[in-house]
Amino acid sequence: MALSAVMFAILQLCRKGRFAIPGPLIVVVLSLLLSYLLDFEAHGIKILGDLPKGLPGLSLPRLAGLPLQELILGSAAVFVVSFGAGIITARSFAVQTGDHVNPNAELTGLGAANIASGLLGGFPVTSSDSRTAVNLSIGGRTQVAGLTAALALAAGMVFFGGALRLLPIPSLAVILISAALSVIDLTGLAQIWRISRVEFLFAMIAMLGAIGFGVLQGVGIALAATFVYVTLNAMQPRVVLLGRIPGRLGFYKLHRLPQTRPIEGMVICFVQGSLLFFDAEYVRLRLAEITAGLPPGTRWLVIEASAITQVDSTALDMLEEVRRDLHRRGVRLAFTDVQSDVAMLMTRSGLTQSVGAEMFFDDLDDAVIAFDSKEPI
Repeated sequence: MALSAVMFAILQLCRKGRFAIPGPLIVVVLSLLLSYLLDFEAHGIKILGDLPKGLPGLSLPRLAGLPLQELILGSAAVFVVSFGAGIITARSFAVQTGDHVNPNAELTGLGAANIASGLLGGFPVTSSDSRTAVNLSIGGRTQVAGLTAALALAAGMVFFGGALRLLPIPSLAVILISAALSVIDLTGLAQIWRISRVEFLFAMIAMLGAIGFGVLQGVGIALAATFVYVTLNAMQPRVVLLGRIPGRLGFYKLHRLPQTRPIEGMVICFVQGSLLFFDAEYVRLRLAEITAGLPPGTRWLVIEASAITQVDSTALDMLEEVRRDLHRRGVRLAFTDVQSDVAMLMTRSGLTQSVGAEMFFDDLDDAVIAFDSKEPI
């Protein structure tokens, strides 16, 4: 504890004093010197210990006898968590440096690093928030810093393994702790709290997960929580009714503006989300609720589909069921703003034929014009 406290104080003094020599380098050299003079290992202070000697050689991995199914599943899990952790790290530090993150470039870089690591017999590689923080704390801003670190590591393995073995673990821990404290953004957390309580909750989940279970596990927990939240939201897309405001162009949501009026004889439903197997039943129930409350004289029910970017067979069957229910009530189903991919699937499923090609319109204005031109059945 005394060693850690002293080294932490030195790091803070170096950071505030803006010394020409980086604080972590001073701590490493001073810790090595004290470890040699005072024999920290004999006093029960853990030291780094023996390092691998020499550089690894290139070799292809042996695939014979490997459980490929477990390997593929494990690799997929490592990829998801590693890439998620890497992107989070990149975006977090890009905010501090004023840079922009290109996810494709990050993925290409991580892929190349993992291929090289595999050929050298290493372990999976991803971005490191702690090492990135240390790098930034000593002024590293470009790829030269990474190349220098790689050369220093290689030199240490080849020439300085005996000396570095005496480096006390508490000194390394203090360097990481100091770097981690420097990247905690309390102002950013406060802003997230003001903007979105849900995002703040995810930030707390990510932080507590990393503290309680480790960085990779914490990222996995945060990703899982986000996935559950997004899925639950996607399971209940909004289905709202549209109408017109006298004297104004366009269509407006009936529940938002009290002066909005429905079009007589026509009900317009705006489905705000894709229609897939996990939300098709919810949308069916919502449309059934609207259908049950149709005002007398309703002849058309129009689905404004501009927000429907995807459909699957379950959703197409649901729409056909809605069409049949409306047909029994003497109401025709129509669609507007159907995207090309969705329209193709509707045609393949037979929905376009059962609804009638003439009931598909480019926009709501065309649908209203067609509705007004047709005589009531």
